[in-house]
Amino acid sequence: MSLAKKLWLYLIMTKSEVFDVFQKFKILVEKQSGKSIKILRTDGGGEYTSKVFEKFCEDNGVVHEVTAPYTPQHNGLADRRNRSLLDMTRSMIKLKKLSNTFWGEAVRTAAYILNRCPTKKLDQIPKKIWTGCNQSAKHLRVFGSLCYMHIPDAKRRKLGDKSEPIYWLAIMKQVHTG
Repeated sequence: MSLAKKLWLYLIMTKSEVFDVFQKFKILVEKQSGKSIKILRTDGGGEYTSKVFEKFCEDNGVVHEVTAPYTPQHNGLADRRNRSLLDMTRSMIKLKKLSNTFWGEAVRTAAYILNRCPTKKLDQIPKKIWTGCNQSAKHLRVFGSLCYMHIPDAKRRKLGDKSEPIYWLAIMKQVHTG
């Protein structure tokens, strides 16, 4: 199933959340794929090297490989995907002249798009490989586009505006401009 090249993205506030997120991720992936995680390769950051994390990996048969410091090339695919995510995120934010506070929405959108684009190696769509379902791009919208949200009659006055401007920042999320 590793050939699927699918991205899972979790936004966290602090590195201390990594262990809980990994536990949830492991359960999700193993239930969906019917296979177990065998190897976890990390950069040796403290969030991955705690005794609790190491014990969890050991108890669950996960080999924890730690790459040499400052050598992202040792984790090739993950490094390239991270670079793609960051390049896309930076481009979306800069193109629409948005505040960097919207990085979370931008990186989620980038991951969503990458999961629906064919990979060079497989020439297939990761989401389709993972789920077995055909994927459509009809629902996609341009990130950061100005759009207008309808204001229901009950929430406006007789001469009030019927809509208000908002920015389209993700697949299913809008942010008010005012």
